[in-house]
Amino acid sequence: MLIYLLFCLSLMMNGCKTKVTEYSYQEENIIVTTEEFELPGMLTIPESKDVVPAVVLIHGSGPSNMNEAIGALEPFENLAQELAKKGIASIRYHKRTFVYGSTLANDYSFTIYDEVIDDVLSAIAMLRADKRIDSKNIFLIGHSMGGQLAPIILNLDKNIKGAILLAGTTEHIIDVAMRQLQEQGSPYYDTYNSYYEYFRNLKEVVPGEETYFYMGAYEAYWASYNKFELQSEVIEASKHYQLLIMQGGQDLQVPKTTLDDYKNLLKGKENVQYKYYEELNHCFVYGVGENINNAYLIRKKIPTEVIDDIVIFIKK
Repeated sequence: MLIYLLFCLSLMMNGCKTKVTEYSYQEENIIVTTEEFELPGMLTIPESKDVVPAVVLIHGSGPSNMNEAIGALEPFENLAQELAKKGIASIRYHKRTFVYGSTLANDYSFTIYDEVIDDVLSAIAMLRADKRIDSKNIFLIGHSMGGQLAPIILNLDKNIKGAILLAGTTEHIIDVAMRQLQEQGSPYYDTYNSYYEYFRNLKEVVPGEETYFYMGAYEAYWASYNKFELQSEVIEASKHYQLLIMQGGQDLQVPKTTLDDYKNLLKGKENVQYKYYEELNHCFVYGVGENINNAYLIRKKIPTEVIDDIVIFIKK
């Protein structure tokens, strides 16, 4: 009888050790403000008596709403709500080009800072000002181009705990776009290729060329982007911050070999972890058998495995 009771007690104790708290959460409408730009957004926060860690969600390229809607997918809403259940708050917001697209269409001085970086810094400041947030435990989650820019933002802010790079790359965004156009047999490939070298290497706006337009942006944008040494930025970030680099094997935008590129670039860096998911696509949902014409047409959820890997990384 004593042995039986000890066995039951052992089971109960082990069960307590492995139990994971599931948080209720609330979503609060917010406005991320940078100078005159006001971006509607959402703070998703667990209901907790203690301060909680938090993340800022950083979009990929192009105009996007706060949920980063792509076809039938809404990966940022999915991430925000699942992370909140695990005790992690988040801010997501409409991208500036989504809210002010018509106004910015004639802004010849528009840069990569205007498109992404400055608004991320504003969102970080909002989290730090919220007494419910652990200000020493704030992370970035960057998707696609957002993953590419996350290390740059770490190096600028210097007080973020780390970053999760979802399908990020250190490859120049023009190179990424050109490869995609070539693979898709797009007629635009030849058009853009004629000016590739010029815009790929432009570092300053040439007087009289302010209105020159390439791949959806004016010279000021490409000049600001080209000043970043992308590989150097991620190497520098890896010296001071925790990085989790994640890649799907069915990604149609960023080759799965990109993960190996990161591993070679950051070899020996103890602050860096890697996760690979063979069956997941660019948005980290199941993507086996998809092609560029039918991907993202069916609403799917990010698997629990991905959410858990992010949670473990943030809470370790």
